[in-house]
Amino acid sequence: MRTIIIDDERPSLELLKRIISKNENLEIVGEFMDGQEALEQMDILLPDVVFADIEMPYLNGIDFAARIKEKDDTQVVFVTAYEHYALEAFEVNAVNYIMKPITMESLNITVKRLLKYYKPPKNLWEQRKKNKILSLGGLQIYGEKEGELVKWPTLKTKELFAYFLCERDRELDKWQLCDILWPDAVPEKAIHSLHSTMNRMKSALKAGGIKTTIQCNKGKYFIDLQSLLWDAEEMIIYLNSNQEITSKNILTFEKVLNLYQGELFESEGYIWAIEQSEKIKRNYLEGRKKLAEYYMVCKNYYQAEKHFEKIIKIEPTNEDSVVRLMWLYCLTGNKMQIIYCYKRLEEYLRKELHIDPKDSTKKFYREFLTNLQKL
Repeated sequence: MRTIIIDDERPSLELLKRIISKNENLEIVGEFMDGQEALEQMDILLPDVVFADIEMPYLNGIDFAARIKEKDDTQVVFVTAYEHYALEAFEVNAVNYIMKPITMESLNITVKRLLKYYKPPKNLWEQRKKNKILSLGGLQIYGEKEGELVKWPTLKTKELFAYFLCERDRELDKWQLCDILWPDAVPEKAIHSLHSTMNRMKSALKAGGIKTTIQCNKGKYFIDLQSLLWDAEEMIIYLNSNQEITSKNILTFEKVLNLYQGELFESEGYIWAIEQSEKIKRNYLEGRKKLAEYYMVCKNYYQAEKHFEKIIKIEPTNEDSVVRLMWLYCLTGNKMQIIYCYKRLEEYLRKELHIDPKDSTKKFYREFLTNLQKL
């Protein structure tokens, strides 16, 4: 459940964040020390649940809950040091009323209540638990029997299917297939291997309950895979069709990006897939960058930081994202994080590539530190 936390005292906020982060049912998408600021971010973050202190300046927890109760179904949990607000909490339909300091036990009890009323939004991908291909990070194919993986008799059988997948909607020449899968074999042996592997692939798909047609016409093969939902294809189609992020599509945008669990067929190591894998990764990183920039514009620096970090984790040499992240830390006055961010980049470049950061990156780094010293 998408979660935001609000407490005007930093130690209490940090404790709340630490405890909540340990529960797999909750994902913190925003943290605030001001109820009014949190209210302004509701339409952007679209949380399922809010954990809020009650006694806060400007907009207290009770008033905050009353305001959001008017327009959405977000569940509210109060975390407070005072017992005498229990009746008011009941009047704004609070799910629970936890006394400080929060503990894992009190949180787990609360999460059970939250889950009873939680209705997660589902898209086509989440609803499908069969006839589905997971290729980002490895290669797994779920057949007609829900939750069961297609079992491949040989690695070449699996690789042949993967190649057909990447070239779906195209006829593939037999010699093209031989060159890809058996490049060192003599022609007669390569053709024999292709025919036997093709038969094994048909049998594996049939055993997995996947209804598909494999045709051969004058040495050209075609396989119909339209009945299978493919994670890489779903992600690319969505990103290409949704160039702009808005409050209406941001949840779906994030869910689609979360399909990316690694490079195309990463654990399989198919050399022929490197170019396509790189294109998919570029699309993914561009999508993450759009999300990060969207949250920067909305001044939701917590979320922006999270997405920039995901970019840098995959691409440690992405200096543009490192500069943007340092700029974010400059805006929030976090000098130590600026230093850590730059030093991490510098160490990686020197160790792996034996080069220094760009002169422009060094200049930005010095300027950010100077700006903070002036404050």
